[in-house]
Amino acid sequence: MEVLNQLTTLKDQYPRITVALGTFDGVHIGHQKVISRSVESAKQLNGTSVVFTFSNHPLSIIAPERCPLQIITQDDKVELIEKLGVDILLNIPFTAEFLKLSASQFIRLLLDQLNPKHILIGPNYFFGYKRCGTPKLLQKSGLQYGFTTEINPTVYVDDVMVSSTLIRQMIAAGQVHQAANLLGRPVTLKGMVIHGAKRGRLLGYPTINLGIASGLAVPQNGVYAVELIIQDNQYNGIANVGTNPTFHDIGRRIEVHILDFSGDLYGEAVTVRFLNHIRNEQTFSNSEELKLQIAKDIVAAQKYYQTSQGK
Repeated sequence: MEVLNQLTTLKDQYPRITVALGTFDGVHIGHQKVISRSVESAKQLNGTSVVFTFSNHPLSIIAPERCPLQIITQDDKVELIEKLGVDILLNIPFTAEFLKLSASQFIRLLLDQLNPKHILIGPNYFFGYKRCGTPKLLQKSGLQYGFTTEINPTVYVDDVMVSSTLIRQMIAAGQVHQAANLLGRPVTLKGMVIHGAKRGRLLGYPTINLGIASGLAVPQNGVYAVELIIQDNQYNGIANVGTNPTFHDIGRRIEVHILDFSGDLYGEAVTVRFLNHIRNEQTFSNSEELKLQIAKDIVAAQKYYQTSQGK
């Protein structure tokens, strides 16, 4: 997949473009259907599949105070889109200048840069200044300019409408299993192993501390069964998200005890997939109480792994 980070004229080199339009923040199963349908359509036309999206959330410019937390990093977004078989990703910054484009100006931009034969969007796609451009306007404009517009239907899981907003709410509530059903994959965070207080080692349960980039949606404070990817190897573990109230620590952090592992991981990149919520954050009277609870948490996590992995 070719990744372009600025507007680029593609229509001359690629005469039969199918383009998927959207913010695609999270690349959840609804987004995946739009993008996959675009790839399928491009193959039918013997053409080129393009995804036109933004490298920052539009609200970061329109109303920064209302800009939501990111479900995934930009790097992960690019990787997920590539896995769907897209030929070209236009991943451009949403700027104040872009904000001022009217709906008709945005359509003209699409024609000048891409001249698409087919456009794929979701049912809630709006464009142009103050979101005045609608799916119906795109369909009507296509009759004039020679492109077709396909509106993918809303996707539901167990009668629940899939949306990035709902996924963020689920993550914030610690409902990582439910969020995974809407994402089509586990809630995932990546970070570097940093130095911590080393209390876990003293308790007999050594942990790694993860440095996570700001602006990402992190599950609510509590303990989770997790899966880790370290140097291309997979491990099970339990993660604690919180402030360590037993020790009066300040600031949120993510600590992970890796099951059946020993070694020095400082400075290593680690991927943590949150699989299941075990319990909420608790304050314990002393370290011995905490130690006993960690043992129970490990048992609960192991039961989850045995059930989910069919062991």
